[in-house]
Amino acid sequence: MTVTMTTPTPAAAPAGKSIASLLGGGSPGSARRLADSGLWDRQRQFYQQQAQTLWGTAMVPHGITGNPRIAATYARLVVEFLRSVPAGSGRPHLVEFGAGSGRFAFLLVRALRALAPGLDFTYVATDFCADRVAGWAAHPSFHPLVDQGLIDFAVLDADRPGPLELLASGRTLDAGSLDGPVVGIANYVFDTLRHDSYAVCGGELHECRVTLPDLPPGAPASALGELTWDLADGPVVPPELSGVLQFYADTLDDTAVLVPTGGLRCLDFVSELTTGATCMLVADKGHCRPVELCSQPAPSVVPHGNGFSLMVNFDLLARVVRERGGVAVLPREPARSLVVAAFVRAGRDGGLDDPERFTAWVQDQLVDTGPDNYFTVRSLLGGGAAADLDTMLAGLRLSRFEPGLLIELLPRLLDVLPTTPDATRGEVERSLLQLWDNWFPIGEPIDMALCLGLAFSAMDRFARAVDFLELSVKEHPDSAPAAFAMGVARRGLRDLRAAREWAQRAVTLEPGFGQARVLRAVLDEELDTPLDSSLVTPLDTPLVTGRGR
Repeated sequence: MTVTMTTPTPAAAPAGKSIASLLGGGSPGSARRLADSGLWDRQRQFYQQQAQTLWGTAMVPHGITGNPRIAATYARLVVEFLRSVPAGSGRPHLVEFGAGSGRFAFLLVRALRALAPGLDFTYVATDFCADRVAGWAAHPSFHPLVDQGLIDFAVLDADRPGPLELLASGRTLDAGSLDGPVVGIANYVFDTLRHDSYAVCGGELHECRVTLPDLPPGAPASALGELTWDLADGPVVPPELSGVLQFYADTLDDTAVLVPTGGLRCLDFVSELTTGATCMLVADKGHCRPVELCSQPAPSVVPHGNGFSLMVNFDLLARVVRERGGVAVLPREPARSLVVAAFVRAGRDGGLDDPERFTAWVQDQLVDTGPDNYFTVRSLLGGGAAADLDTMLAGLRLSRFEPGLLIELLPRLLDVLPTTPDATRGEVERSLLQLWDNWFPIGEPIDMALCLGLAFSAMDRFARAVDFLELSVKEHPDSAPAAFAMGVARRGLRDLRAAREWAQRAVTLEPGFGQARVLRAVLDEELDTPLDSSLVTPLDTPLVTGRGR
């Protein structure tokens, strides 16, 4: 990244036909405030165009904020907040900004229902992309939660927040329309929203302005490493930020400081929705202490596909909230991967009954069960090739039955499950069913039903295995492994002719599948019949009917 420390403000050049001008950012050589640059139009295009396929890839990180462990932690934080503030006259609402794949919403709603069965609440998953919101509403896993009135969906543009038009209920949530507590949630959102940037040079505050490179259409965000940053005298500082920025000018060394203007807008939006108390839970990469803000030569723009992210200034968010009379809870210890913070504002009837106790409780939760520590030790739960069953079961329990962990453990599990004592098989079965309950497909190349079917077959629970394998072959009709697994399970139930059909199907789908050929030969011998092509069910004929989740 090129960093230019020039004091005069560059004059704006006429708009040209570069990608920057097409995105609304002015032509190359035209330095602009970061929040007004064309970077954000590029960001919107990336998340808009990737609406249905983005989350099934590793392009944008979401595993650390989309697992049962963080959902369980957030459920505890939400319940404790609701216990600590006036109830108001309306039901609590939770509003998630940029709900992405929808997996976290699914897990948190279920975790809240399990932790507080009598809690009457509405969770609103939002995104600026209407296609993504419609995709959630159509997702089969959400349908039971919608029917119970626990979750709803709405389009919300964090750049220009406005009324929430709820898809399922038809209600509209606008400023002041709620009377109960509201919890806002933003996981890996603030780092992608608009920021401004200021620089401290010799105790003086300057405004950072950015010049975009002349990028060709479709250029990856890694090309943004060629950004040029300039300093401008006489920075325009919003009144609500003047105290914080003056503090930075007085205390920091020469450095560049980011101001999460989009994040501040989200905090205000949540507070304005209700006359009750609000709590904003924010999880992101970022800086929590002034010392972490020192010696930054320029804002760091990190590419993700054709999008990007920035480090969130949690220290600034906390100072602004506290200046306004709120409570800001930051982690007690430095975060390794993910900062989780809580920002609380009082409502008409008051705020936290004991702010110090709430702060200590939240910080304890983040240390004991928080996603940052969990993510740091997560690799240890895989167990390795020599792990015994007790170790693997303990890892699954600690993960709160994370389906992704099962994928890592499956090869070793299949080795040890056949010799598992009967007394332990019940616990394994309950664990597998809990893993299935937590499964929320988002387009990854994972056949979770096949994984569970294999595990049940390994324990001779063939009837249960068939239940899952029926789902697998229905979803993946051209999968030779799924057909082979169904053949094994049907043989375990002594349904030899059906097993023979599935073995033949596996061979037809994958002629070089040696295990399937062996199974077919064994079944021919058990049936005492020669190989007969009439036994083969045509591939376009449904063999079984899936039973749903």
